[in-house]
Amino acid sequence: MSKQERVSYASGSKLFHWLIAIIVISMLSFSFFLSDVPEQYSPLAYMLHKSFGLTVLCLMVFRIIWIRYHGRPLLPATLPSWQKVLIRSVQYSLYVFLFAMPISGWVMSVAANKTPLFFGLFHVPLPIEPNKALAGFMSQTHTIIAWILIGLITLHVAGALKHYLINKDNVLQSMLPSGQAHQKF
Repeated sequence: MSKQERVSYASGSKLFHWLIAIIVISMLSFSFFLSDVPEQYSPLAYMLHKSFGLTVLCLMVFRIIWIRYHGRPLLPATLPSWQKVLIRSVQYSLYVFLFAMPISGWVMSVAANKTPLFFGLFHVPLPIEPNKALAGFMSQTHTIIAWILIGLITLHVAGALKHYLINKDNVLQSMLPSGQAHQKF
């Protein structure tokens, strides 16, 4: 089946989507409370936060490569052009901010002289000198991006539910882990 005839995302696309979604939603849910973690668990909490952030960055790189190679289903032909533009705008914005979020956190950590220790295995440095002003700026950027991602994820989920409940097309089913979409868009 060619990329253009695909009616469902490839299994690798689904795996990347759901793995990234679970990690990002979990991180967004718990990260606002990192400063409230008891002191004895704080180093572990931050190490895990940074490690999962770097994992998301790597998964996004692989996801983009996967999509370029395997393609994705076309949107239903019945959708008005403005809805197609909105759908792709939200999708591409999610991609941009899913790269920007871990990068801003990584730069913030290195600039704060707290280089990430990936799951306790090895450090992940950047060629950046400690810089308090840069660390502060990246901290603010990281927080702003978190709120942007929350908004984009909300729009993404609302759009998927609209397709399922109102349009009654197979857009949502094309990304579900189990089963395949049965209608051609």
